[in-house]
Amino acid sequence: MRFQICKRNKCLQLLIKNEVIMETNYAQQMLDALSSGQLDDAKKFFAQSLRKDSDDLIYSLAEELYALGFLNQSRRAYKKLLEKYPDEDELRTALADIAIEDGEIDEAQDYLAQIKPDSPSYLQALLVKADVYQSEGLTESAEHSLLQAERIAPDEDVIQFALAEFYYANQSYPKAIPRYRALLKKGKREISRVDIVARIGMAYAQVGNYEHAVGYLEQIKPEQMTLDTRFQLAVLYQENKRTREAIDLFNGVLEVDPKYTSIYPILGQAYEQEQQLEDAYRVYQEGLAQDETNTVLYRLAGLAAEKLGDDAKAKAYYQNALALDDTDVTSIIILSALLLKQREFEADIQLLEKHIQEDVIDPEFYWHLARAYYQEGKEEQATKYWEMALPFFQENTSFLRDIIDWYHEEGERQGEIDMMVRYLNIEPEDADMQMRLENAKY
Repeated sequence: MRFQICKRNKCLQLLIKNEVIMETNYAQQMLDALSSGQLDDAKKFFAQSLRKDSDDLIYSLAEELYALGFLNQSRRAYKKLLEKYPDEDELRTALADIAIEDGEIDEAQDYLAQIKPDSPSYLQALLVKADVYQSEGLTESAEHSLLQAERIAPDEDVIQFALAEFYYANQSYPKAIPRYRALLKKGKREISRVDIVARIGMAYAQVGNYEHAVGYLEQIKPEQMTLDTRFQLAVLYQENKRTREAIDLFNGVLEVDPKYTSIYPILGQAYEQEQQLEDAYRVYQEGLAQDETNTVLYRLAGLAAEKLGDDAKAKAYYQNALALDDTDVTSIIILSALLLKQREFEADIQLLEKHIQEDVIDPEFYWHLARAYYQEGKEEQATKYWEMALPFFQENTSFLRDIIDWYHEEGERQGEIDMMVRYLNIEPEDADMQMRLENAKY
């Protein structure tokens, strides 16, 4: 976060003599050389600028170089000016900014410590100091610096914006929203290339006020929306059951940037909500073409393939997910479920026992192993896993049906009755289970 109270070359009161500007402008020649890729010439013109250009040209060059990312050259220019004008604290804030960008936090703090509260640059120094604290994870100190700046200049828009951005970055959205809204009411639609309306919409989305979020984001003209804003609005449409609009927006983002890979899982699920399973499957495959390391897309593609009746493809997708992350419990469970469905009980047992031995464990493994061992006729192992699974799934009606069938097959009449009673406490209207319980009792 970088904030300036005003443009430095307008704020800085350098004690520059009224000299006649020489015809030669080495600063501009350096910038021209940089823009045309002539780095050797740029280096030469930079050295000449520091020796021969007027101070105001050197200052403007320092600003331009900072904006272009040439931090070392910008630092040299500012330092030359500071040697000549040691009382100009605006130069110290500029050098502190550069030090922060370079990760030289101690150097930045040294510059800022030299700026006294009565300096015209003290406000800017407080904002830069907040940057320093933020970069070190000292959020309370950063907030203190910003609030101190607010007390000095409560009506300064850039300070209100800095506070709003600070709270937004630290997920304190209820504190950020009123500050953004106050700026918007003053006609400040954009500051430092940040769309205030978009920020408000995003912040409302984060606190779960989707209606307000959509209301603000829809105020932004489509051609002015960033891809991230379009993505967020599409997510909000989906949250508000406006699935078709969400799909259109998601597809619009992918047309611009097909590598926006976080869209593919959400877009596919939106198609599934619209009962367009083949489109969902296509989207998952397109996503994997862009990102072959996305385990979520492999799982979703597998589930879609399974729903479309292609179990072989589904199995391959699940196995690909596990090849990327063999501790991915969700992928293990859905592959196990497919193996059970395909009656590959021994393969399922090997899969789950292997992961249990490696301390990758989920209670659903016990349930699946109980079923697999039961189908393999291995009663001792099946009994062990039914007993291990029961405490975790006492409220799960699918599990209760399975264990009721197990007790019935084993002739465990009392266990069967107990589980049927438990089931009917959850599903009291299940007439078939009521009849089965009555028959078991008599």
